[in-house]
Amino acid sequence: MEPIIELKNISKVYPIRRGFRDLRGEGGLFRLFKKQKIEQTSVLNNISLVIYRGETVGIIGKNGSGKSTLLKILAGVTAPTSGSVKVYGRVASLLELGAGFHPLLTGRENIYLNASLLGMRKRQVDEVIEQIIDFSGIREFIDQPVDTYSSGMYVRLGFAIASHVNPDIFLVDEVLAVGDEEFQRKCRWKIGELREQGKTIIFVSHDLGMVNAVCDRVFLLENGTLVDRGSITSTINYYLRKIGKEEGIHTLIDTQSNLEAIFCHGRLSLFHDKNEITSPLGIEQAFIYLQQIHSSTHGDWYIKEKRRNFLEGTGNLSRLPIKCNWKVTLENKELFINSSYKLTRELEIQSIEYRIFLPENYNRFAFAGREENFTPIVPGNTSWTTLTPSKPDEKLIFIFSSDPKLYPTLKIESSHPKLITYILVGNTDYTTRARFITVHAQIPKENEYSLPGTFEAGTLKISISSEDEYKIWKESYELTKKILLREYYARIGEGFIEFFQSIDNKPLTNAIHFHYQFKYRGLWLLSQSFLWDNPILENNKWTIKGKSPRFPVGLIWELWKTSESTIEMNTYLEVYSEVEIEEYNVSLAIKYDYSNWQTEFESGEFSPIAEGEKDYIHLNKCYQPSNWIKAFGEDLPTITLFTNMHQKFRMSPINPDFYLSARILQAIASPEQKGYFVFKQGKHLIFSGGVSIEKASEGISQ
Repeated sequence: MEPIIELKNISKVYPIRRGFRDLRGEGGLFRLFKKQKIEQTSVLNNISLVIYRGETVGIIGKNGSGKSTLLKILAGVTAPTSGSVKVYGRVASLLELGAGFHPLLTGRENIYLNASLLGMRKRQVDEVIEQIIDFSGIREFIDQPVDTYSSGMYVRLGFAIASHVNPDIFLVDEVLAVGDEEFQRKCRWKIGELREQGKTIIFVSHDLGMVNAVCDRVFLLENGTLVDRGSITSTINYYLRKIGKEEGIHTLIDTQSNLEAIFCHGRLSLFHDKNEITSPLGIEQAFIYLQQIHSSTHGDWYIKEKRRNFLEGTGNLSRLPIKCNWKVTLENKELFINSSYKLTRELEIQSIEYRIFLPENYNRFAFAGREENFTPIVPGNTSWTTLTPSKPDEKLIFIFSSDPKLYPTLKIESSHPKLITYILVGNTDYTTRARFITVHAQIPKENEYSLPGTFEAGTLKISISSEDEYKIWKESYELTKKILLREYYARIGEGFIEFFQSIDNKPLTNAIHFHYQFKYRGLWLLSQSFLWDNPILENNKWTIKGKSPRFPVGLIWELWKTSESTIEMNTYLEVYSEVEIEEYNVSLAIKYDYSNWQTEFESGEFSPIAEGEKDYIHLNKCYQPSNWIKAFGEDLPTITLFTNMHQKFRMSPINPDFYLSARILQAIASPEQKGYFVFKQGKHLIFSGGVSIEKASEGISQ
């Protein structure tokens, strides 16, 4: 390709002028006579660029970024402070309103004047003057002085002249925005015609649609530096993510991984190798109040601290008395957000969310030990669709794409020091066309989080990962979360245990699975409501610790296999200050398909649950202490809940409410005296026993 413009290390510096003050005292003549250095501002910084014959190049950027200065250098209106400019061909430019026009001459006379300045002879102008007048659309005013023209008429005439003088290079500044819609349409048509003629066109515009439609290349001028993101779309998107008040915008860069993040007034956009890997909605935070979503992007943000890979910013939400605070770090292939918020008055927020939006190029995810595909987003999708159930125990998800070079595998993790969080995955509607990952933190009612004060909003970490890392994580996950039996396996969750058939991964438990319940101060406290650490596997024993976010108690589970069909456990109640527990139980919620039950003293059927039933109904009649309870069902294995703490528990089969759609085997511990258990500070064994799963024909011996 033949170069037509060559810029090499172009810089442009202007002295800072302050008007009349420059002639007085320390700021002006005094400095001049003392030969002190005059203050300067740099508009263009070391720009190098080659433009080839026939190219259409767009330059975009904020006002004051140096776009017009660059065009003036190309047009020869001003010279660079340093560097070299080589232009091979005739240049026609439309840079400023009225540039090159004599105000006392008529429009017709100015056509000849302007055209001659652009290198045309009178005879050549005579050949095209009627075309110029027709194109300008101001024939009835063409013989009037141009100082009577409006700004729109100036632009019409200037563009008509510049585009009809047969230039090799056509430079157009944003003055086209002054024209009306009809004239802009004619300008776009003329630019297209010049492109077809092989002319080189360089224009500055804030009309990004036009830039995208007609340009072969697009550059962003930012702080006097030329930015090329590779493709037109990438450059435009990069620019769009940075529009807003300067005090609320910052770009973070991790040079080790070619990872960039643009923070713009409560929204983060993530780039990898200059390609945007979040959707236009990016990453935001949301506060749910009265069932309405209040986004972090609807606020006035100010960045308190900026570094190359760090920022701390605060934002006041426009419709809620909330002041957000984000600390964002980008390093070692990881984006890390630690956020908090301040309530300036009492407000009962329902939940807090991190919302991550990804393009449709991401088509698969791994969550809770399972891999699934995102469903296609089609024109009929008018609402958002959740693809996974909420799982409070899962704090991590992997997201995969069909092209990992452009859209690398992502690992998303979340945590909150006090609140229970869970991840939701799904698709937005067709209009938005994005994948969403929501990290949801539910705030309990009548909690201190509704009172004035400052509170943690949780952390979010997004890492560049790979299929290999996922496989390693999956193996580790299965070791720490799964207990494998002969034909079945158990999966450890946060405060519960699920049981499955190995051959087809069909669940044997349902809804609330294996868990604990405590009645404390008249309220039922479930083990699922505790905040749990990750399981620790050591010497074939799993240890899991959890702590109540509201009450001074915790739980410690110790689990191990005693055979290929049986898991045993010891469970301890860890008490931080003395508590009185009215009752507690160990519950195993199994599939509704189980039809029969048996204890040491009696047996019976699980009766159908009536539609709309709201009560829990105990089906047994004998409440003597017992060591075990079984459940049977057609084509289902026998499940047994048993205890080693003799004379401690009463076993009961239960039909729960209709909406739970399960059967429950329950070991109930009730106090013999005082009406409650008194647990002093310390560690107390509250259950020793387990669960056995065997084929129906094998049975179980207790």
